[in-house]
Amino acid sequence: PEARRFMWSVISNVTSERRQSALILTTHSMEEAEALSTKMAIMVAGRYACFGPSQHLKSKFGKGYELDIKVTLPNETELRGMI
Repeated sequence: PEARRFMWSVISNVTSERRQSALILTTHSMEEAEALSTKMAIMVAGRYACFGPSQHLKSKFGKGYELDIKVTLPNETELRGMI
């Protein structure tokens, strides 16, 4: 986390000081991309599938997922077998 915050700071400083610059950052984190970018692209199989502001990408590709996990507590015999 500390190294990530440091890099975010460096990138933010570079982009705010040099308004006519472009910086290419690759990440799997949408949070990171939104924090550091004004525009982003999604690549699929090595080709750009979409390019634009984060809201454009979210509206085009953001379907979201919901995960329900149901677990049962182990009984006493199963607990003893784990030890």
